[in-house]
Amino acid sequence: MEQKERSRVTVTSPLAEVRAARVRVNGANVTHKGIEILNDEGEWDCINIHSANYNLISNTQVAEATEKILSESVIRWTPEREVWTGRYWAKMFRSDVAVDAPQVDDTLSLGLRVENSYDGSCQFRMVLMGYVLSCTNGLVSPKMFSSYTLRHTISNEFSIAAALIHLESGINQVKNLVPRVNVLNDIPLTIDLLARVANETGLPNGEWGHITKLLGGTHSAWDLMQAITHRLSHHGRGRAGLQNEERIGDYFMDHLYREAA
Repeated sequence: MEQKERSRVTVTSPLAEVRAARVRVNGANVTHKGIEILNDEGEWDCINIHSANYNLISNTQVAEATEKILSESVIRWTPEREVWTGRYWAKMFRSDVAVDAPQVDDTLSLGLRVENSYDGSCQFRMVLMGYVLSCTNGLVSPKMFSSYTLRHTISNEFSIAAALIHLESGINQVKNLVPRVNVLNDIPLTIDLLARVANETGLPNGEWGHITKLLGGTHSAWDLMQAITHRLSHHGRGRAGLQNEERIGDYFMDHLYREAA
């Protein structure tokens, strides 16, 4: 393949065929690898160019590994939703592990996000997360939940046993959220808090009109977090939407909690 500018890729299925191809610059081969995907028109599109030691992990391999891991887990997992941009794929699952949070009259469950990319924007990761069952909101916080990562390099090997240990560790991570939920529920929701969250989280201004419509009957920082995560979980777009969920989760569950605790 000749090196060319990155273009928009139209691929409906995240499991479309991919391959590594040689890269030519001015007619000469170079050591880098081009990653190509078979688009909806049956043509190969270049997604990105990587170094020679890049190890392509296809979404098909990710899906097969995920199915095997979840089938061997002592936890039962149910698919929730997917995000696919043509270069980045994420699939979310909800488990049967549930922890009551009686102070907010709700239940938290363990969740999982499996993600992979072809353009180098992320590694193959299994990211633990939470779900608030009353509204199926995602609760994503990298500071509160761990992740299992397989880097895109030739030297890495994937360990199913390590992945299973990682999944089971999520049970305690969900339990550890409950005291933080209680603290957030004790923080009054005021105009000053709303303005501060808007200024400090960096969410797009256009989201706040939708979020404020969800604030009727709310009284606490926990309620505000639920309104925001409801908007992001159900209307977020692409990887940027997932990154916004992570930013909100860390802001409330770590930053605001530490200030109030």
